[in-house]
Amino acid sequence: MFRTSVLLPLYNESETIEQTIVAVKEYAAKHSDFYFLFINDGSSDGTDNIVKEKIKDIANISMLDLGTNMGKASALKHAIKEIDSEYIVFNDGDMAYSMDHVGLIMDALKTSDIAIGNRKLGENSSRKLQRFIAGEIFNRLARLLLGLDFTDTQAGIKGFKGGVAKKLFSLSIINDFAFDAELLYIAKQKGYSVALIPAKVNKHHKYSPSTIKVIRDSPGMFFSLLRMIFYKVRGRYNG
Repeated sequence: MFRTSVLLPLYNESETIEQTIVAVKEYAAKHSDFYFLFINDGSSDGTDNIVKEKIKDIANISMLDLGTNMGKASALKHAIKEIDSEYIVFNDGDMAYSMDHVGLIMDALKTSDIAIGNRKLGENSSRKLQRFIAGEIFNRLARLLLGLDFTDTQAGIKGFKGGVAKKLFSLSIINDFAFDAELLYIAKQKGYSVALIPAKVNKHHKYSPSTIKVIRDSPGMFFSLLRMIFYKVRGRYNG
């Protein structure tokens, strides 16, 4: 069993996956007690073939191929069911956050149940306007409606003690972009401690096209916050 597992969900990342693999291989070579799992979430652009070719014969790197696109939340949930590690970390598969963040996460987990990246602590320049607006609107709503104390719930670098990750993901229901906030909402109800680390978005990702469309996705994300409150009232998070 590896003490720490790092999960990297992928969906149609053929343009950037090779530089991601290079970064992961370099980190894996220095951390033989870490296990790195690429999760191919039904990519249709050959991402899976590139990963398979590049990680052959590396003991602590492998790939889970889901076959069909399930969405990031479902992909992570599927993988976490199979993982048996003391610590579980997930990072964006396009390497929006460098592997250096993993070390910060691990340091924070020495004294906390959960560690999350916070871009407001780490940014030294603005993000793409659309991404910034979407994030600000959502985080303000999450703080107002859910009573969360975090100025950034959506950074794609987070870590958990293994048992905590399994508990949270087993109870989570939301599968859209709001799933990060749901994890923290459940964590608050369970009394888990949460540490923040500064998260700095890589330059190549900062101005890349956003997968979140403000007009299209904001109503759905707002509705997801309301669903969380409903689920709490109905006792869906009591397990």
